[in-house]
Amino acid sequence: MEARKLEKNVEIEFSDTGTGMSKEVLSKIWTPFFTTKAKGMGVGLSICKRIIEAHQGEIEVESKEGKGTKFAIKLPLA
Repeated sequence: MEARKLEKNVEIEFSDTGTGMSKEVLSKIWTPFFTTKAKGMGVGLSICKRIIEAHQGEIEVESKEGKGTKFAIKLPLA
């Protein structure tokens, strides 16, 4: 995890070196009830995105299959 101040925002990045996601999965991750897990409900990322956007923030994701995934969250300081 990394956090840094950017002008009027704070940016927090989370990354892993896991299996990554395909382009098909990436296109659906914000969809409520979409999951790739047997026991998942598929609401976590859609809820996170709505909360961040309700605070005038942004969330972005980059992923490469076999390499891992990085999420970046930007929130206004004021």
